[in-house]
Amino acid sequence: MRALILVAIAACGSTPPPVSGPAPVPVPDPAVGEPIVADAPIEPALEPAVADAGPTTAIRPPPPRWLKGSTHVHAAPSGDSRTDVKSVIAWYESRGYDFIVLSDHNRVTRVDASAGTDVGPAVRFPDKGLVVLAGIELTYNPGKCEPPPPEPEGKCRIHVNGLGVLARPEGKIEWADRKASTRVAMYRAALRWIVGAGGVVQINHPQWHWGTSSELLALLAGEGVHLVEIANVQFAKWNAGDGKRPSTEQLWDAVLTAGGTMYGIATDDAHDYDEGGGGRYPAGGGWIMVDAPRDPDAIVRAIDLGRFYASTGVMLTRAEVWDGALEIEVAGGAPASHVIRFIGTGGHVLSEVKGTQARLPLAGIGGYVRAVVERKDGARAWVQPVRL
Repeated sequence: MRALILVAIAACGSTPPPVSGPAPVPVPDPAVGEPIVADAPIEPALEPAVADAGPTTAIRPPPPRWLKGSTHVHAAPSGDSRTDVKSVIAWYESRGYDFIVLSDHNRVTRVDASAGTDVGPAVRFPDKGLVVLAGIELTYNPGKCEPPPPEPEGKCRIHVNGLGVLARPEGKIEWADRKASTRVAMYRAALRWIVGAGGVVQINHPQWHWGTSSELLALLAGEGVHLVEIANVQFAKWNAGDGKRPSTEQLWDAVLTAGGTMYGIATDDAHDYDEGGGGRYPAGGGWIMVDAPRDPDAIVRAIDLGRFYASTGVMLTRAEVWDGALEIEVAGGAPASHVIRFIGTGGHVLSEVKGTQARLPLAGIGGYVRAVVERKDGARAWVQPVRL
């Protein structure tokens, strides 16, 4: 049967063995305490598939049940958005989204709690319409930290999302460890809060003000952080790197090459919902497509297990391991308008195909393989890595 690439690395909380190829990325000694371990981790309801490079005679199953959603959405309770929660929900509903995560700064925004719908990971789950998942963006911007230190006249930016949190604290949350001097200790404070609240951790815009190194991201991956924004559409120049510092994709490949488990997220980080896409941080432009039933728990667990691809405009019909190969199929579009690249250990391009379908046999390849589909207008889709 089909083995989804979207979950081919590992289940929640596991760390795969080192891959073949380049030596693992060295991880500095944080000297700030023991790794964060959840007292009562949530067992995933979905079992991860295993990439099987062998042939199969099974009948090919139908395409995945893709659900479109954004995991980084702000409304008025954030303090830096002018749009009320009801209007934010309406914006995404009217544009065909299946779910969003409300991730207001340092608070879990409640939605219609008086009606009894604010339970579990969802704050709103109508029979039809948008699934609104409870979330939070823990934000802390101290003037000093290391390593790496902030830019001159800049600040450290510790921004971490909690997806599908179960806790419903009132008001603003004071979570940061203000005595901490290292970035890893600051991130660990965020991890402690999110794990304690029953949520899934997502590292936001890691290269904003060049705040993340491959060593730091690999260390966080080793402590169970499996989601990172590789395409926050509000921070395009930071995503791309600058020649001296790596892009978000290069950071991602460094973690994967070191044997870490990490899945790439695309988000809009929306704050502004003006018609025509106005405002400083307009909605739309970055999302994920999740293979899951339309159920809050199932959506959160599928994200945690990597059952999704990320997109800034390119849509896929399939992204899976089938009959010993990784297969990609683009939904619609002229064949000449897309390039499909298969990326392997060290970030090296293993194969490049111009068209809307591509197939890479996996026999003999070590480490991992992921795929990127790029349209001629620059829009992309990122397929999650399969560990071989």
